[in-house]
Amino acid sequence: MKKDIISVGLAILLGGTVAPAWALFESDRALSEKATVSMVDAIKTAEQAKPGKTVEVNMGKDDGRVVYKIEIVDGKNTHKVYVDAMTGKVHEIK
Repeated sequence: MKKDIISVGLAILLGGTVAPAWALFESDRALSEKATVSMVDAIKTAEQAKPGKTVEVNMGKDDGRVVYKIEIVDGKNTHKVYVDAMTGKVHEIK
């Protein structure tokens, strides 16, 4: 009997943690469907704006725009270049 209760409790607990992760996946998918610029092209644009090696790429929203956030390392410095996923233009460099 205790095993059944523990199993049900565990299933409820795990079910509660999977749903939010799925919701995040859906929003990432929706963002990528809006992009007209490929990730490869966004990386090329970012590396032209800030020469170095790309180490990470994420997609998200910045100031209401869908952007690629591209982290570039040049020597000891790390830069974040935001490329608009609709226009392919550099939105911001940090």
